[in-house]
Parts: sequence; C-alpha cells; structure tokens
Amino acid sequence: MDQKTKLKIEEIIRVNHAGELGAQDIYNNQIKFCKSDKLKKKLERISSEEKVHYDFFNEEILKRRVRPTVMSPIWKLAGVVIGAVTNRLGSDYVYACTEAVEEVIVKHYKEQIAYLEKNKIDGNLKNKIVKFCKDEEKHKVDANLSLDKEKIGVKAFKTLTKGFTRVAIEISKKL
Repeated sequence: MDQKTKLKIEEIIRVNHAGELGAQDIYNNQIKFCKSDKLKKKLERISSEEKVHYDFFNEEILKRRVRPTVMSPIWKLAGVVIGAVTNRLGSDYVYACTEAVEEVIVKHYKEQIAYLEKNKIDGNLKNKIVKFCKDEEKHKVDANLSLDKEKIGVKAFKTLTKGFTRVAIEISKKL
C-alpha cells in the first residue's frame, strides 16, 4: 500500500472512531437525562448499535496504530452538552439531533465506501462501513418518523446540527 493510500485509510479510521465516540457520548447523555421510558428504550437500542461501531474502530485504531483525533476531549464535552440540551428541549430535539447527525454520517460513509471500492482497498473495512451505514440509515429513518418536522425551532436545530457535524468530520480527519 502506498503512503497516500495508507494516510487515507488512517484518516477514515480516525474520523469514524471520533464520530462513533461522539455518538456514544450524545446517546449516553440523552439516556442519562431522559424522562420518557419509550424514548429511553429507543436511545438504548441505538446506543448499543453505535457501541458495536465504536468498538470496531477502536480496535482498528489500536491494531493499525492510527493516531486518534486530538479533538476527543472537545467532542466529548460537546456530546455531554448536546445530550443534555436536546433532552431538556424535548423529544423532538432528540429525534432532530439523531436525524441530522445520521443524515450527514450516512453521506460521509457512502463517500468512504465509494473510495474503498474504487481503489479496491481493504474489503473488511469496507464491509464494516457498509454495515454501519445501513445501521445509521435505520437510525435516521426511525428518528424522522418520530419527529414533528414542522416546528421552526426543530428545523433550525437540524440545520445547525448538520453544519456542526460536517465541521467536526473535517476537523477530525486531520487533527
């Protein structure tokens, strides 16, 4: 594997590791502050699926000796704040957060899959990302079905959340 490809694989692993760590922080803090048993059960299911994703990328970080993002402490704090604030604002904001983040992640994963397929690189990594992308799509659809999309505040929050997620991805790729 040439150096450019090696660096791209490391970037994929680093950013996905950061994203799945962030997902754990958001969902676990939403669960922690959740008052609705029904919503809490959904969040626990999603969190357990996200934990599988995180565990895979954490193993890849260790196995391949990839440097994790230096932004982890900041993303961790952001996860705590987002988890607590969305629950405080209500279930529509919890669902809006999930839908917005997962929409960006699905697109991000599809770009990675296309790169890995085009360059015929690392079938196992590609297969895992394909599986995780399907999980994220399911989380997005689930959240969308439960969300009151007409609220102005919810729309604004989703736009802000998508923007923050895209920025976090770009920063985590490099730092």
